Parts: sequence; structure tokens; C-alpha cells
Amino acid sequence: MKKADEQSFEPLFTLAAEQEEFWTAAAIIEFTEELSRWMEQNGVSRSELAARIGVSAPYVTKILKGNVNFTIGTLVKLARAVGADLDLHLKPVGDSEAPAKIRSHA
Repeated sequence: MKKADEQSFEPLFTLAAEQEEFWTAAAIIEFTEELSRWMEQNGVSRSELAARIGVSAPYVTKILKGNVNFTIGTLVKLARAVGADLDLHLKPVGDSEAPAKIRSHA
């Protein structure tokens, strides 16, 4: 059974999911969470990541907070800096876990 708060917010999430900004935010959250996991698993600090990609540590903080408009080039640089490859792909509409991830951050 859902809590009253979850039920009251459900129509808002449904409405939000119709907006491109929702999906942009979901992609940013997904990427930055994964980047953080890779950093932790590989012992890469923010300052080390900054040095590896040639930016300042405060800029890496902005990246990890999702306050940056990423280019694919930046995504590749960040992934490679933590020992990963970037793997972008398309999925059929409605086949995404993004709404659940966004809800968990609400």
C-alpha cells in the first residue's frame, strides 16, 4: 500500500514525465550517481578527477551536483578519467527506470 504522500505526488510525477526537462534531469542524475560510484570504487577524489580532466575541483563539485550542461565529449572525458567507457543507447519510450530514480530524489 502506498503512503498518502506517494499517492498525492503520483499525478505530479506523471505530468512531469511528459516534459523533456524531466528526462534531462533523470539522465543527469543517472550519470552523476554512476560517476560517483566509479570514483568511490576506484579511489578517485574530486581533486584527482579535476586534475585528470583539466578542470578545477569546484567545477567537479558542480558536475557531481548535476549543475552542468554536459556535452558528449565531457561525458566521455569523465568516464575515461575513472576507468570506464561511456555507453549511450536508446530505449523504447516507457522502458525506463527514470521516473523511479527521480522519485527517490524527491
